[in-house]
Amino acid sequence: MTTEITSQTALPPTIRLYAQSLSQPEVFKHRAWIGVRVEALLDNYWQSRPSDAVKAEMMADWMEALQNFAPDEIRAACREYLTGGEASRKPKPGDIVALLHRARAIELARFRASQPKPQEPTFQATDVPVEERRRAAMEIMAKFRGSDRD
Repeated sequence: MTTEITSQTALPPTIRLYAQSLSQPEVFKHRAWIGVRVEALLDNYWQSRPSDAVKAEMMADWMEALQNFAPDEIRAACREYLTGGEASRKPKPGDIVALLHRARAIELARFRASQPKPQEPTFQATDVPVEERRRAAMEIMAKFRGSDRD
């Protein structure tokens, strides 16, 4: 992603809920893509295939878990899982979501590190004597207390 960030308050493009930026037909297409991607991810892990009804429920869980992530993020997380130390066991949606969150945290840290540091507030000494400042503070506090203490 080559988005130019110019504002200090801007966030990286991945810090959003992807499905919320899509129209309803696009959400359906995205969820269908997730289903295909997850089937590809899980294909080598099946010892016995689940029934169609069970598989449909499993895919619905995966789609729900992953729909707020962009396809490139999901693809990268699936590939990372397959090359990681846990690749010998079948992944669960939470495994992939954890990788997605970690990738976003890294991206956010890089983004924040690239931003200019805010200026540190500087202390400015005053020429007003301490006694005069105390008296002024007491007058202000007296207005809040409703009395005239000295």
